[in-house]
Amino acid sequence: MAEKNEKKHKSMGKLTIQVMIPVIILFLGILVVMFQSMFEARQLVYRYIEDTARLYVEQINTDITKINYEIVTLTSKKGEANNIPAGVRPEDSQYYPILNELVEQNRNLKIRYKEPCCFFVYLEEADLFISDSGSVFKDSQKQGLSNVLMEELRMRKGERTPYSQWYFVNDGEQDYVFSRFSKNGMTMGCAIRLEELFNTLHINSLGYEGIPYILDKDGTIFVSSRDRDKIDPETLKRIAGKRAGIFSESVIYSFPISGIIGETRAFHIMISPSGGILEKIMRLQVILVFLSIGIIVGCALVIRVYYQSVLRPMKQFVNSLKNTEEEQWINENGNNNILELEMASKEFKGLLRKIKALKIDIYEKELARQKTELEAMQMQIKPHFYLNCLSLIHGMADVAKQEKIVYITSILSNYMRYVMRDAFEPRQLKEEIEFIQNYVEIQQIRYGKEAFSFEVIMDNNMEEYLVPTLIIHNFVENAITHAVSLDNHVEITLYIVNENYEDGEYLYICVSDTGKGFPPDILEAIEQDKPIYYNDRKHIGIQNSLKRLKIMYGDKAKINFTNMDEGYGAVVEITIPVKKP
Repeated sequence: MAEKNEKKHKSMGKLTIQVMIPVIILFLGILVVMFQSMFEARQLVYRYIEDTARLYVEQINTDITKINYEIVTLTSKKGEANNIPAGVRPEDSQYYPILNELVEQNRNLKIRYKEPCCFFVYLEEADLFISDSGSVFKDSQKQGLSNVLMEELRMRKGERTPYSQWYFVNDGEQDYVFSRFSKNGMTMGCAIRLEELFNTLHINSLGYEGIPYILDKDGTIFVSSRDRDKIDPETLKRIAGKRAGIFSESVIYSFPISGIIGETRAFHIMISPSGGILEKIMRLQVILVFLSIGIIVGCALVIRVYYQSVLRPMKQFVNSLKNTEEEQWINENGNNNILELEMASKEFKGLLRKIKALKIDIYEKELARQKTELEAMQMQIKPHFYLNCLSLIHGMADVAKQEKIVYITSILSNYMRYVMRDAFEPRQLKEEIEFIQNYVEIQQIRYGKEAFSFEVIMDNNMEEYLVPTLIIHNFVENAITHAVSLDNHVEITLYIVNENYEDGEYLYICVSDTGKGFPPDILEAIEQDKPIYYNDRKHIGIQNSLKRLKIMYGDKAKINFTNMDEGYGAVVEITIPVKKP
């Protein structure tokens, strides 16, 4: 009897331990839930401010990129402004029509874009500054922003820029960022008041505020006048690199300013609590504590029932298996379901093996089908007979002194050989551009050189970079196919620059034309990833390019389709990570 009581006490002690461990784990879970609730509430506000700021920054980046392109395009056109001589004075009225035209051009640009406070043109030889408000001559009385910009442009006189570059200036009252693009003695750009950008990005939500600022490479902090007492170098140094957590008071998010190129710059948003939401979180914690206590009591009852109805019978069942004779007796008398469980387990395992074999069979069949389709496609893209015929035509034309036929067959032969190479391997940028120029030359023979022009603007030291085969060519081909007509001369520009972001180095590729632009239904179909139909014919080139970029680069590849203006000028912008040989 004493031995039975001792076993009973041991059993009850073991039961107590079995109950206490889940209770302790449950209390720890309650603490985790409370802290997690604080974290999630804070993260919700952080994500809202971050997402809102990201939308604003993307809009600003889009506008600045369009401004950069328009400035480069307008500056590259040769105009009468280059004929204004050095030493021009206000009395020289014969130049007023030219100056008035530039002033009107700057005013139109200012109306079109909401961020810049002014657009300007600076003629280096004449030392003449023309803004949207008028002209400033060399000896004119200057003050404010015009004076600061003119001095900055004089300092950089003679410096040529491969693309629109941006700098910070202060007119004694406010901070500005201004751009300049110089070509053929003419500089064009715009100035943006940083205070207005910061006011747009200053976001308040649920007792938290997002304070925007820009940190220049020399450590200078550009911030709104109302937030200067909230941000200082020590504060930024203290929270730099910290992630949003349960106990962190402030956190910083950064958004690259892709349009302001030339240097690596970004908008930073410092999110800090300003009171209000923490009290709500505390009340939520109290509710969670009472809820957790109720859950603990309920779990204790469940554990008791579980032990009585499940664990104890299971323990008896396991003990019965220790004796073979008892097991045989139990099976013979049918007091348990061991044989049935074993049979069910065998059936289930057999079913799993059949499913696995079936999946392998389907996978092998799919591989065989794809291999067959790939071999058929390879046979289609290797027309050696066609190349031999081109070589024969080339030789016959050469013998007959048909120089134009010799020339075009030579270009076409090079074009076809480039296309027939392995389309899955990336090519060097210089090879891809040379291939595109061969294609453009063939089209100019077809349409005539007066129908359209093609220009490549590219940073130096980028020719060895690797790009996906035929991606750029596809959008140049679309520009020629849909924009070129015999009515108006069309300008097609390929613009390629190197950009550095926080997550790595990227190529920015822009293909633009001065045609009629994308129709609204085409832009809508692209945005919604729907089939594109144009002139009652389905076009798959854009979808194929988007799929290839997605496969090769994932979410790091960005592509944007826009018009420079409504019904005018299609623009395709591609951003991909840099790959070097």
